[in-house]
Amino acid sequence: MWYDVFSVESKCVLLTGASGGIGTAIAQTFLEAGAFVLSITRSEHRKLKVLSDMYPNMLTNYTCDLADPDEVRSLAATINELHAVDVLINNACVNNLPSEDIYDVEVYEAIRRVGLDASYILCGVLAPTMAKRKMGSIINITSINAEAAWPGNPAYVTVKGALRMLTKAVARDFGLEGVRANNVSPGYINTSMTNQSFKDSEAYKARCDRTMLGRWGLPEEIAKTCLFLASDASSYITGTDICVDGGWLAKGL
Repeated sequence: MWYDVFSVESKCVLLTGASGGIGTAIAQTFLEAGAFVLSITRSEHRKLKVLSDMYPNMLTNYTCDLADPDEVRSLAATINELHAVDVLINNACVNNLPSEDIYDVEVYEAIRRVGLDASYILCGVLAPTMAKRKMGSIINITSINAEAAWPGNPAYVTVKGALRMLTKAVARDFGLEGVRANNVSPGYINTSMTNQSFKDSEAYKARCDRTMLGRWGLPEEIAKTCLFLASDASSYITGTDICVDGGWLAKGL
C-alpha cells in the first residue's frame, strides 16, 4: 500500500540523548513503530528500563560520556561493527550551565563537546558506512536558536547554529551515495530543560503568544517529525531544516 512508505519497521535507529524529554519520546515513538533502537546515555536511566521492559529485544542502551571524544569514537566504532544503522538521530545537548560570565569559554566548550563534537564524530563514522549500503537517514536536533539569537545564551546558540551547518555538509558530501541528512528545529517544547519557563505564568504566556498556534509543543511532536524523516516518505528531502515551532520563526504581526 502507498502508506507503507511511512513505515520504519525493522529499521535500526541510533539515538543520543535518549533519557531526556524529547529523547525518550523519540525512542518510544520508534519502538511503537516497530524499529530497533540503540540508545546512548551517560548512565542507565529508569525511563529506558521501562521502555526496554515494554519492548523486549527492541531497545539496547549503551552508556557513554558524549563529552569525551575518545569514548564517542570507541563506541561509534563498536556500534558500526555490530549493527547496520539505518537512522542516526543526534539529539543530545546540554544547556543552562552555571556561570557568572555568559561568554565563559569553559561553558561553551562543555556545550560544544556534547551538542556538536559528538554529533560530528558519529556522522563521520556512520555516514560512510551508510554510503556503502547506499541508504541512510541522519537527523540532527537543532533549535530555532540555530536561526534566531536568544539573549544571554551565546554558547547554545553558537553550537546549534554550527550543528545546523554540519547537517548540510553531510547532506552534500553523501547525497550521491543515498544518505540523507536533515535538521529538526524545535521551538519551545515542554521538557525538563524548559520547565522553569513552563511553570512561570508570564514566561509561559509570552512564549505561547510568539507562536501562530498559541501553545507550546510536545516532545512527541518532535518524535513524529523524526519518524517522517527516517521513513521513505521523505526520500527526496535532504539538507533542509524542518521547524517544529508552532510558527514561531514565521510569525510576523
